Amino acid sequence: MIVPPSIKTERLVIRRHVPEDFEPMCSFFSDEEATSLLDMTAEQKTEAAVRTLLDAVIASYDSEEAIFAMAIVEMEGGRFVGSCGMAPDDLEPEEIQIFYVILPEFQGRGFASEAATALAERAFTKLGVERLFASMAAENAASVKVAEKLGMIFEGSTEKELNGVAHQGHRYSLAKSRFFEVRRKGAD
Repeated sequence: MIVPPSIKTERLVIRRHVPEDFEPMCSFFSDEEATSLLDMTAEQKTEAAVRTLLDAVIASYDSEEAIFAMAIVEMEGGRFVGSCGMAPDDLEPEEIQIFYVILPEFQGRGFASEAATALAERAFTKLGVERLFASMAAENAASVKVAEKLGMIFEGSTEKELNGVAHQGHRYSLAKSRFFEVRRKGAD
């Protein structure tokens, strides 16, 4: 997938990550409450791991195997508010997962929904994607709300261990046709 330099929405610039994103990313990854429902080990949340991840993402952008991970930045003021992206499923590469994380101080403002909508539109109109999915911990009510607002349909639950604790996981999916149907109805 080709990662565009940026995608603009009404309030956000979704752009390629830059080295200056390191500090806000470290802040997020070191926040135990903010990352408690993410599928990450303690080792993946260290400064060294964040640096390695950020460097790998940035280095990949112009390669044949680009990592489609982008920073979410407020258009007004330019503050880093989170990250989002898309990735092929490990087991079924034709299925594309969409993901979004918002720093705690920016949650509840609709930024995740706005970014996810922009990514879905990009996937369906420019990248030839026919279906997206999102996976999240069942108790992550904010992520569930974003998926449902996007028009995603609940597919089912699985049990998954996150940081040594068993959690119920939810999987949602969205077909290209449904995305445009939901958007059309929302515009009426």
